[in-house]
Amino acid sequence: MSKSETKSEYLKEVSVADVESVSSGSFEGDAYANAPQGKASNFQAYFNVVSVLAGAGTLGLPAALRDAGWVGLAILALACAMAIYANQKLIQCLYYDGKNRLREYPDVAAAAFGLPGRILVTFFYNSIALGGPVLYLILTGTNIHDLASSVGSTITLKQWIMIAAAVMTVPIIITKTMREVAALSIFGALATTVVVFVVVVASIVDSKNFDTILKPDGSIGPVEHVAAIPRNLPISLATFAFSYGGNVIFPHVEESMKNKRAWNKIILWGILTVTALYFLCAATGYAVYGDGVLSPIYLNLPGGTTRTISTIIITLHVLLAIPLFLTTFNLQIERALKLEHRGLSKRAEWGYRAIVRTLSMILVATICSMMSLLGALSDGMLTFVFPVLFYLKLYGIHKVGKIELAVMILIVIIGIAGSAIGTVDAVKELAKAYRGEN
Repeated sequence: MSKSETKSEYLKEVSVADVESVSSGSFEGDAYANAPQGKASNFQAYFNVVSVLAGAGTLGLPAALRDAGWVGLAILALACAMAIYANQKLIQCLYYDGKNRLREYPDVAAAAFGLPGRILVTFFYNSIALGGPVLYLILTGTNIHDLASSVGSTITLKQWIMIAAAVMTVPIIITKTMREVAALSIFGALATTVVVFVVVVASIVDSKNFDTILKPDGSIGPVEHVAAIPRNLPISLATFAFSYGGNVIFPHVEESMKNKRAWNKIILWGILTVTALYFLCAATGYAVYGDGVLSPIYLNLPGGTTRTISTIIITLHVLLAIPLFLTTFNLQIERALKLEHRGLSKRAEWGYRAIVRTLSMILVATICSMMSLLGALSDGMLTFVFPVLFYLKLYGIHKVGKIELAVMILIVIIGIAGSAIGTVDAVKELAKAYRGEN
């Protein structure tokens, strides 16, 4: 055999091996070598994941467990497993061709379903990237307004929201990438952990001080618990599942990592950490206050230092979570504008970036509460449905075993059902707000 024939046979074998590697979902090949070189440690990426997921919603989970009964803990465990699996598949989709890494979520959609896929996911993607900060600013403004009003402040809720937006514009301009945002994430994750432990300890101490409790419907009676409330299970499923929303940020978190091969472990331990906090907060809150537990749970605590400290810490956390979402949105805009490839000086590039990020913060501070409606629809689709569908399209359904395919179908069904239920509930809440019932 001649040299040229030998070389041809060798290249053919390599080509076949590469195709088989890619089709099986392997990360081997040139994809990692050609991916953007990150600088963030595994530790920083872990805290980014925890901070994105474990937000103010943690303190609302006891009320979700109240609505579901103790069986809600099983639903929470199911949502945890689904979130781990779907987020691992999402990042695998970034490397589907084995040669180059896709940049972000909409790129995966385009690779799977072309322009229609990109348009659909970009719409949902930006509703989360902007909707998260909107809801966080509203919560921040409400908490600060309540605290300030108790000491005689006359500043209105809308003014507090604008003040919070102005303050957060500074770190959003200063932090260029997800690596810089990691410092804020560490504080955010620790803040949520501290609040959960404060609430848990305070709840247990408070349990000795009452025999009856004021229920959400206004009645007074003994604390009661139930195993399951079947009629409420669908909405509870939506609530628990959406506690794991926020994966629009994860491609950027993974991109910032120095060791991208560690992603599966990072997302596993990040979600398990968050789930441990969820279980602790939800189970303790429901065990102590039963059908009288409120959302957020610190409203059940006696007025005073404990409630004030909890409110302040959770407010700081949601404020510092805003850069996580907006950095993701801003990076998308800056890449579209190609700021890094225009040959600008560092000062000029910084100036343009400051303008883009200031305008994004102004947008967040002014758009309306319709974002909650979009968020209810987007979270389930982005978190559970799209990662599975895109994986099947990019890698091929024939490469998935029967058991795993059954798991994927179950995740898609639950994700779609959760999105539909959450959207209907959001529409009802929006209707009540317009009628002045809230």
